[in-house]
Amino acid sequence: MKLDLAELQKRFQVRAALAVTLESGRVVVDHVRYEANASRVLRSFALPIGADAVLADPERAGQRMAAELESAGIRERRCVVCIPAGWAMTTSTEVPGVAAEDLRGFLELRAEREFPVPVADLRLAHCTYALPDGKECATVAAVPAKRMEAIERMLAAAECRAVSVSLGLDACLPQGGTPAALHFLANGNHIDMVIAAGGGIAAVRTLPASASAETAAFDALGFSREVRITLGRLPDALRQQVREARFGGAPVSAANLCQEMRAHLSRMGIDSRLELTAGGDPAAHPAVALEAAGQHLRQQPVAFEFLTPQVSKWQAVARQFDDRRRRWLAAAAVALLVLPVLTFIVRAHMESSLNDEWRSMQGKVASLDKLQQRIRLFRGWFEPTPQNVQMLETLDSSFPEDGAVWAKSVQITDGAKVICTGFAQNHAALLGFLDSLRKHPEITGVQLQQERSVNPVQFSITYKWGAQ
Repeated sequence: MKLDLAELQKRFQVRAALAVTLESGRVVVDHVRYEANASRVLRSFALPIGADAVLADPERAGQRMAAELESAGIRERRCVVCIPAGWAMTTSTEVPGVAAEDLRGFLELRAEREFPVPVADLRLAHCTYALPDGKECATVAAVPAKRMEAIERMLAAAECRAVSVSLGLDACLPQGGTPAALHFLANGNHIDMVIAAGGGIAAVRTLPASASAETAAFDALGFSREVRITLGRLPDALRQQVREARFGGAPVSAANLCQEMRAHLSRMGIDSRLELTAGGDPAAHPAVALEAAGQHLRQQPVAFEFLTPQVSKWQAVARQFDDRRRRWLAAAAVALLVLPVLTFIVRAHMESSLNDEWRSMQGKVASLDKLQQRIRLFRGWFEPTPQNVQMLETLDSSFPEDGAVWAKSVQITDGAKVICTGFAQNHAALLGFLDSLRKHPEITGVQLQQERSVNPVQFSITYKWGAQ
């Protein structure tokens, strides 16, 4: 069975969160659940308090939010928060080949020079993009720390906690090679202007203007001038890529703004396109935190993340072994520790198993061993063809019947070699005895080893029994 760590991680992945959108006139809370590669809104409500009211009294805003959550029966407390883009000061800079771990320090030095507030009093976030010539740049956004602390106090009063805080511009990010575009997000009494290009966001500005059907105070020329100034700050190659303007946000305000700005943008070589949601319903006002919540639940980064990611101890340990060499060293160290223990356990198990098996057969083995010893003792008497007896009978039949040759001793060695010593009345009788031995087919290698005296003749002969 193969252990799939990626599948286990998916099983334990967080699938729900609260999408909290702060706007100029309301706070929208959506309970979002991620299922089947798509985000679904379960329940929603809006608090009739604006972002400025949250800054003025965050505890009161949090209490109202807690009451609405209790009333709606929402138990989720993890929040993906999107703050107004107008809260942030922005600047853009090139990233001159800085390593990922050193990028934040480099951007902090840049922010120290660009923003009129000490970096210690700011919360920084960035979004990278690429110029047409391949140079990497970054847009740095800075929000006063007091405003971020107000958000934290509001969530604490509502017994919630933030898992992501951003500007809510994820819907503006170019997808799959989408060309550069100018986005106008009409939200209440302000308009967020976002330039998306090079895979990121190149510029963000909030203009204090509105396009309302009830008023004719909208200064289209002044607004057009601010757009031209913003585009003029871009590198020329990037500026030439911006050929489309998209209008979103509150549907009525977006439609009015598109109508007012279409001719002015056309003179800049920019086409206008109105983007409506919910089938073009004028009352529909999409909350930007929905897109950020979807990104978070898919475990993908959001644009301009102000909240420092919380890294668990296990994640910190896992990151230390991202390097292949470190993984091999760790595996070797674990092997050195585990293998001896594993070997000892396996050996102990085998010894225990063998000891149990031996104890179960020990009695039978002792009985069989005793029987085997008795068989060895009496085996010679019960052989079907007793070889020693045949050897003696053949030797006996070779002696002359007149008794001229007789044996003194017979010795059988190595199971087939016979040594016979004896006496003969004369030399002729001894030769006849030797000839008689050689006539037997079972006997080979007859040799006279010793012959002494004359009467009687003492001799010693050897031969081999060749029957086997």
